[in-house]
Amino acid sequence: MKDAFRRKSLPTYEMHCQEFETRLKAQVDFPSPSRVAAEIIELARDPDIEMAKVAQAVSRDPAIAAKILRIANSAFYAQRRPSQNIRQALIIIGLNAALTLALSFSLVQPFRGVRTVGIDYPRFWRRSLLAATAARAFSELAKVGQPEDIFLAGLLQDLGVLAVDRVCRDFYAGLPAGATHADWTAYEIQHLGRDHAVYTALLLRSWNLPERICQAVEHSHKPQALRGTTEEGQYARCIALGGDLAEAVLCAEYSTRIGLLARRAQLFFGMSHELFNEVVARILSLIPETEALYETSILDAEEAEDLLAEARELLAVRNLHALQELSALQATTSVLLTRTEEAEDSSRRDALTGVFNRAWLDRVLDREFTQAIVFGRDLSIAHVDLDRFKNVNDRFGTQVGDAVLRNCARALQSCVRGSDLVARYSGEEFIVVLPGASGDIAKQVAQRMLTALAECDHSEVAGDLRVTASIGLATCSMKHRFASTLELLEAADHALYAAKLCGRNRYECYEDLADNRRASVGGRRCG
Repeated sequence: MKDAFRRKSLPTYEMHCQEFETRLKAQVDFPSPSRVAAEIIELARDPDIEMAKVAQAVSRDPAIAAKILRIANSAFYAQRRPSQNIRQALIIIGLNAALTLALSFSLVQPFRGVRTVGIDYPRFWRRSLLAATAARAFSELAKVGQPEDIFLAGLLQDLGVLAVDRVCRDFYAGLPAGATHADWTAYEIQHLGRDHAVYTALLLRSWNLPERICQAVEHSHKPQALRGTTEEGQYARCIALGGDLAEAVLCAEYSTRIGLLARRAQLFFGMSHELFNEVVARILSLIPETEALYETSILDAEEAEDLLAEARELLAVRNLHALQELSALQATTSVLLTRTEEAEDSSRRDALTGVFNRAWLDRVLDREFTQAIVFGRDLSIAHVDLDRFKNVNDRFGTQVGDAVLRNCARALQSCVRGSDLVARYSGEEFIVVLPGASGDIAKQVAQRMLTALAECDHSEVAGDLRVTASIGLATCSMKHRFASTLELLEAADHALYAAKLCGRNRYECYEDLADNRRASVGGRRCG
């Protein structure tokens, strides 16, 4: 492309950057913001601006007022009830959006009559409007920045081209026919040392536009120069994506550029191919309104269909690859998942008995207690202690004792529901958590556990040995409330102690003990 530039044998425009900027600022025939635009800029800088002042300023230009009213009722905002006047429109779209959109109308209009040699003028404005619409859609779907600010920045990002042409008359005449946006910037850097984004930002600053817009435009060709976590960096990335999409459409290079654009959107915002497809659909939905508002044509039906078809094809290809990758990884994933589940379950289990361990008990009990309090549900627990288990260890040894513990744990598990939890509390003690179980249901479960333990067969390890248990029950209910899981556990332990005192191989319920406390002896009563 540089060889093509040289063959034109045009005058050389190389000059010092400072000199060029001085000449740019000195231009007197370059359009400046209108009186209404200047007033809008000033209003936008006031953080305490009132709705009435904005409405008054916008109303001074009937054309702008009509456009604001139309945009409030358009696909940009999709309101159910149409706005009937400018105040309603301002309420719907917001002050910042109104100021920004009004500014875009009033700033762009004076430049519509500026013509340059070497630039395809209709293509220039089509690109500007398409890039602005696309940048807005990217910001909406990526949920970054203010869409109206980004639209304005995208719309004005190439005004530096017109400014450069005013300082160096017919500067772009050296460009070959059909020159792209990349050709413009390469040509500018070759002759001026900078591209038009810098000069656009210079103009916007001279008009006192917000610095976030100026910086975003200045870095729109190299958005990575700004951190992606900053507002300016996010704006610049949206503008860059909008410009890329506009160029892809105008160059009709869908197959190559759309794929690159999707990857760039993923890099900038982590945007999936599905979300990228939504962006394209959103752009196409906004274009008719943008065309009407700015009284020009942006896309014809064929271009719109080609763009949407390419985005859909990109998504289809991506989904096909995803399915292939999923199929290839399915077996490995299944194995890893099984191993992970096994490892997680193992970490929750008591190594000796196979029931849940103390750590997992604490976690589950805290969760169930919270839900019982919040939703007003019953929660019962049973504290099970094997009777005189020390005698088993002393008589048969710890190995036999361990086998007996495992048998007893299995017996307890056979008595509860799948939603219940059996955990080893310590030594020969177990806690059984019964979510949703009332005191009466807990008593039924306790009786089943007593029977199952007494009938448990230990003949393989200890002949005709029989092991019984004492059980203490406590129920958190609307009638009997507890301040914490610790208090609930202490209540069950209190009932367990009562069961031991009353002869073992039985259960006692804390609520019954509490109700009969005055009639008990020494603060305890055996049922």
